[in-house]
Amino acid sequence: MNDQTFISLTGALLNAQGGQTQMANCTMHLFKSGFNPNPANVLADFAAQECDFDGYSAAAIATWAAPVLAGQGYAIYAPTQTFRWTFSSAGTGNTVGGYYLVTSGGVLKEYCVFGSPIPMASAGQAVIKTPIEVYPAG
Repeated sequence: MNDQTFISLTGALLNAQGGQTQMANCTMHLFKSGFNPNPANVLADFAAQECDFDGYSAAAIATWAAPVLAGQGYAIYAPTQTFRWTFSSAGTGNTVGGYYLVTSGGVLKEYCVFGSPIPMASAGQAVIKTPIEVYPAG
């Protein structure tokens, strides 16, 4: 039998606390639908596919909530971020495929691919998401 290593619930809490510190002052960016990221993609790949719809700008996230027990692990979450389409003279729209998070040190940390792309091309449309990181025990 091979050796097996497990993370205790206390260890998961420590990992979540470390994540909370690591993600302070990160930035949330949106990427265009059609980009199919994988774990080998680098920040430049995401930046090349970043949204540019009218009114878009990346969102700075100063702090994350303290870890909360989430089943067999802990989770941290950031405040809900709202990205609104706001018409300008260019009239640029996108279909949003997901978001990615960049640490304050400029490191790509993670990304989320939306289950369904979100159109951002006319008045009243918005992308509203709450970033969450989960640190499982086991």
